Amino acid sequence: MKTVKTFKILFIATLLLIPSLTFAKSQVKASQIIDQINAGKAVQYKDAEIVGDLDFTSIKDVTLDAKSKRNSQRRNGSTLTYWCHVRPPISFINCVFKGDVLAYIHDEDENETYNAIFYKDVDFQGCDFQGKSAFKYVEFRSNANFKNTQYHKEALFKYTKFSTDVSFSGSSFYEAANFKYTKFPEPVYFDKTTFQRFANFKYAKFPEGVTFENTHFKGNVDFKYTKFYEPVNFDGVVFDDDVDFKYTKVEGKSFVTYLIKKKLK
Repeated sequence: MKTVKTFKILFIATLLLIPSLTFAKSQVKASQIIDQINAGKAVQYKDAEIVGDLDFTSIKDVTLDAKSKRNSQRRNGSTLTYWCHVRPPISFINCVFKGDVLAYIHDEDENETYNAIFYKDVDFQGCDFQGKSAFKYVEFRSNANFKNTQYHKEALFKYTKFSTDVSFSGSSFYEAANFKYTKFPEPVYFDKTTFQRFANFKYAKFPEGVTFENTHFKGNVDFKYTKFYEPVNFDGVVFDDDVDFKYTKVEGKSFVTYLIKKKLK
């Protein structure tokens, strides 16, 4: 009987451990992912923990921007810009990034900037950025998806260029979210998103529409000089702090006029 009871106890203890074993994320070194890109292989991970800084500017396929080269020859002190060509598709589903995710780096000592160009689909859906996320000046030449993703440090998308519609739906920005001067040529989705800190959309352009439906802005928001075009959806938006709509336009008209007309409908 004692043997049977002991077996039962061990069996129950094993069952209790199964959930933790089932949901434990496999660890992948960031350097291993860079090696895949250098080899031209598609990057595809699900439920993984990425260890180390994932630096897309460290890949081998790098070219000097011709315009910046000419400028540096004419003027001393001009910044040299390098393009880092990420050619395979990139997919991370429900992954945790323990380090920084860098597609932009500026070297102040050398006065050099490195920016990534993503040629195929890029998917960071349901991910958790625990370090920095820098996509400044980056070009997405195919589909990009950042749906249901968490940003624990500043999310830097300043001057970023997208080619198709992009979704940040259901995401959480715990620190500053910087979309200043960002170009969105196709529809953009920020619905059900939470901005805990400063959200900067100054000079951003939404030529094919945007939705902020049921989005919660808990910090200051800057939409100064932003250009919106229909459809524009601010239904259910909550602003807890100051918001700046100065010089904001919708279809070329003031944002205030747009709000008044919408309310009268």
